Amino acid sequence: MILRLSRPTWAADLAQKPHPPPTLRWPCAAARALKRPVKVVLTRPQTFTGFGGRASTHQTLEMGATQEGKILSIIHHGYNETSLEDVFAEGTNRVTARMYGIENVTSHHSVVPINTATPGWMRAPGENPSAFGIEVAMDEMASALNIDPLALRLINWADHDYELNKPWSSRRLKEAYQKGADAFGWSKRPMAPRSMREGRELIGWGMASGTYPVNQQPAEAMLILQPDGQLTVKSSGADIGTGTYTILAQTAAEVLNIPQERISVELGDTRLPLAGVAGGSQLAGNLTAAVFKTALAVRERLFTLAVDTPDSPLYGTPRDKLVIMDNAVAMTLRPSRQVTFADLLRLSGMPALEISANTFDEGATPAERDKLMSSLSTITRPEEVSAHSWSALYVEVAVDEDFGTVRVRRMVGAFDSGRLYNPALARSQWIGGMVMGLGQALLEEGMIDPRNGRVINNNLADYLVAVNADVPEITTIDVGEPDYKATTLGGKAAGELGIVGVAAAISNAVFHATGKRVRDLPITLDKLV
Repeated sequence: MILRLSRPTWAADLAQKPHPPPTLRWPCAAARALKRPVKVVLTRPQTFTGFGGRASTHQTLEMGATQEGKILSIIHHGYNETSLEDVFAEGTNRVTARMYGIENVTSHHSVVPINTATPGWMRAPGENPSAFGIEVAMDEMASALNIDPLALRLINWADHDYELNKPWSSRRLKEAYQKGADAFGWSKRPMAPRSMREGRELIGWGMASGTYPVNQQPAEAMLILQPDGQLTVKSSGADIGTGTYTILAQTAAEVLNIPQERISVELGDTRLPLAGVAGGSQLAGNLTAAVFKTALAVRERLFTLAVDTPDSPLYGTPRDKLVIMDNAVAMTLRPSRQVTFADLLRLSGMPALEISANTFDEGATPAERDKLMSSLSTITRPEEVSAHSWSALYVEVAVDEDFGTVRVRRMVGAFDSGRLYNPALARSQWIGGMVMGLGQALLEEGMIDPRNGRVINNNLADYLVAVNADVPEITTIDVGEPDYKATTLGGKAAGELGIVGVAAAISNAVFHATGKRVRDLPITLDKLV
């Protein structure tokens, strides 16, 4: 079976003369020369070239399997476009060898320089297009063998990471498959395409899997405890709308037993303790680990002051008999015997308790830390295990038989992101990713003028994104459990996981509805009629 997939976000057939795209390096250079901040203001059209969109990719997969559905081998080739002035690799083979238990896999990825803007990170780079390739190919194989797509995936279950030959830190994908299928009603799906309809609309059910790795970077945090019990958490990490303020306050509150409303969080200033990038679905894990470690240090310091300060009512008490409660250090079995934070700091001669901690390697110098945080190459993953988040996605579409218009009617996603630091925030991120996947599958496409390589629809009127009328009922299901082999507090990637596999599930549903296989995104009516 040969599968060719392309994502024409940017066209490869551009003008002969190069048109270097605007770049944010210029204002950075100006700021250094002027030794003062420079404010950058871009018009809407400039954002389409100044930041870079998702790279156009092309994949070819050859897959062989037995009649019973056991996949024996995959040959995969992929490439993506990049600009003439820079190299950006989309990584179409990031998922290919990892998703299933396949012994024989060969995969190559290349980059092709053309006259275009430099692509950029956009919505789960690498895993997103890679999952589209393998998950559509799995659906094609299931159709060719007349095997249910979910059953085919279970036949080829990977009990460990076949690419790295490592055990999984955790993998509750089977639970995701089952919970998602039950909620969707997958068992009622007929195998034959074009077998479900409502009036002039053809109904299709499709599914796909998704995954995203657990990325890590070291981080620092500072906690300042005031005598009145107010706690301030500080880090230079940024909250880009993902709830970082909330989960850091929750982390400190859990260790120090301080009400969350008495905790303030300061973020987003480079003068604060070091933190890495808010990307790669890693910041929550990185910062909660640093804040957790710092909060433990604060607690231990409070215990030390309580038992070592001569005028303390807890002087000489064994440390393992102490607990923090009600803005005080108290005895576990005799809570009335306690010393308040205010008295403890007064007796110790401190106006406030300020503690810093980090998750850098022991012995790292300040210069080494600064250098480490200035490079994305410092992103690491657990060494002894293969740590990933997982998802199972189910989609129902309705395709107008006359006009070829596609409407997504419902979506179900079951996710294993380990421990959820805040379930409401995680669910919002999953839903956001699924909506982005809908836009990727059916709406979003950069239209290029072949005469000059410019983006024609460089505005939010002509570049289509999913709006309320496009988004159906979305059900999310949490099947994760804390994974302490992956991260300090057991959480795994959540943000980018939501989009991975969504476009494939929609494409597979469109095939089930129409019997026509569309491998180019977005799936537009001209490709169906």
